[in-house]
Amino acid sequence: MKRRFFRSVLTLLLLVFFSVIMEQGIRERGEASVLGKYVCEEMNFREQYMPEEVFQEISEEKNIWEVFTATMLKGKFYPGQPDRGSEVYKKYKKEEFYALCNMYEAIWGDVKYFPLPENRESFQKQFFYEDTFGEERTYGGKRIHEGTDIFGSRNLAGYYPVLSMTEGTVENVGWLPLGGYRIGVRAPGGAYFYYAHLSEYEKEFSAGDRVKAGEILGYMGNSGYGEVGTTGKFPVHLHLGIYIKTPHYKELSVNPYWILKAHEKNIRKYTY
Repeated sequence: MKRRFFRSVLTLLLLVFFSVIMEQGIRERGEASVLGKYVCEEMNFREQYMPEEVFQEISEEKNIWEVFTATMLKGKFYPGQPDRGSEVYKKYKKEEFYALCNMYEAIWGDVKYFPLPENRESFQKQFFYEDTFGEERTYGGKRIHEGTDIFGSRNLAGYYPVLSMTEGTVENVGWLPLGGYRIGVRAPGGAYFYYAHLSEYEKEFSAGDRVKAGEILGYMGNSGYGEVGTTGKFPVHLHLGIYIKTPHYKELSVNPYWILKAHEKNIRKYTY
């Protein structure tokens, strides 16, 4: 009788144990399911939402991009606090997890400076920008806004220098009907930084030229929306775009807004 009782208890304990293990596995797989193979092409990833205070805390980590990626995934791409729990993603979606780590590092890791310097002799707020990524645009056909527009307190073409946010290689330079005078820099990690609507260039750049982080590329203007030399169709501003290569796209835009917010403290000082 006792033997039968203990056998029943042992069976029950084993059932409970395996039920807990199975439930944990189901829960972990559910948590890891947010990490799809092409998640880098979804709009919630492209938004790059990352509050400045969360980024500052994460940036002190040794394994910053693992923590960054885990934080994004745990927060379903809209995090409110850092999260270091990456184990479940490495367990069930290791390849996808590290691919996403590489994406975030490519977008964020090479940035050293805000793209516009402050005037040492001015005490007023000099730059203004909002999160307009994804908003509708109509010039040249219906499309979405694929960047962030930064305006100066002075609506004066040629006044504000535009700096390279990263080191890298000039990939494109010259006129585009939408972007006017633009220059595109490929950063070491692979992201493409696009600076548009310039009034002029600092010097004669050519594809293949190396640039340093913080180097002057040109000056904020209002060129574009027409044939070569068209200006004045909109206020003076810098359009900043950031693009990455994904499995289905050679160039896919991501939102620069949160990257800019995170680097507002990294503004160089100039006199102009």
